[in-house]
Amino acid sequence: MTHREAPRARPRPGLLALSVTLAVVCGCKGRTAAWEERPPREGSRPPASGPGSRGVRAQPGVVDLSLWSTRGQGSEQTQAVIAAWEVGLGCTPGATAPAERCPELATTSENAEALAMLTRAHYFLADAYLRDNAADYLDHLDRGVWWGERALMAVSPEFATEMTAGAKFHEAIVLVGAEGLPAMYWYASALGKWARARGYGVLVRQRDNIQATMTHIMALDPSYYHGGPDRYFGAYYAVAPEFTDGDLDKSRQHYEASLEIAPHFIGTKVLMAENLAVKLGDEALFDRLLQEVLDADLGTAPPELQPEFNVEKIKAQELLKKKEREKWF
Repeated sequence: MTHREAPRARPRPGLLALSVTLAVVCGCKGRTAAWEERPPREGSRPPASGPGSRGVRAQPGVVDLSLWSTRGQGSEQTQAVIAAWEVGLGCTPGATAPAERCPELATTSENAEALAMLTRAHYFLADAYLRDNAADYLDHLDRGVWWGERALMAVSPEFATEMTAGAKFHEAIVLVGAEGLPAMYWYASALGKWARARGYGVLVRQRDNIQATMTHIMALDPSYYHGGPDRYFGAYYAVAPEFTDGDLDKSRQHYEASLEIAPHFIGTKVLMAENLAVKLGDEALFDRLLQEVLDADLGTAPPELQPEFNVEKIKAQELLKKKEREKWF
């Protein structure tokens, strides 16, 4: 495999200047991170607001991670799983944001896996079922980031201490060890999709945290989640404007590296078609990648990935229709 160097996590001067300008103009960081929040006041726990999960038993103190296998049954089932896990972690049931219902959440190592799974669950819910509902899509990605921040603090007390003391994120994230790979990957993935959906100004302000996290993941395990770090950088270099970091050659190199690690992972081909092939104006590449996705035999796919692969096949069909409708080539 050809050696690839992940981008440095430190911001480039030109991009930093652009970030500052955009922040002054629009105040577009977009959210307050867990380590920037004030601790909740005593007695701030809200009352229960609405029903619990649908058809899934929710029990305080019990987080049944085996429920994850039911996510392919649809949006309502995935939301039911999320609701059950939240109750298991001590949140009051309801539909409002977790910040309002989970004021006494314990960010301890015992909860780290469940917190990371909630991050992934909100990401999956948005990506799989809410792509056509902009408000709900953003809301659940934001919730994913909320849980991801707490997963990072739970899995690494050293990271939590540094961040609450005001450390720079790119300096603190390297304190998270390999046991924090799920928390880091799903935090960065949710933050990246959320920021991109919010607009370029927000994406610029959040870019350094995402880059620093994925760079650290690549240093720890470049194969994590089926070549996930290279997949991210492939998308990043394709989407970024040329005047910042956009580089289609680097994008192709990272996508190909991700596929070399995990040729079975069809989500990489969907992203490569959507971002790189369109940017290159390469209709043949676009069609070939998406046809390979549609032709993929889910019976040979790892069972734990079949819900995600079903979604990727739907995305491929949507992209082919969108190509014709919007005349991309």
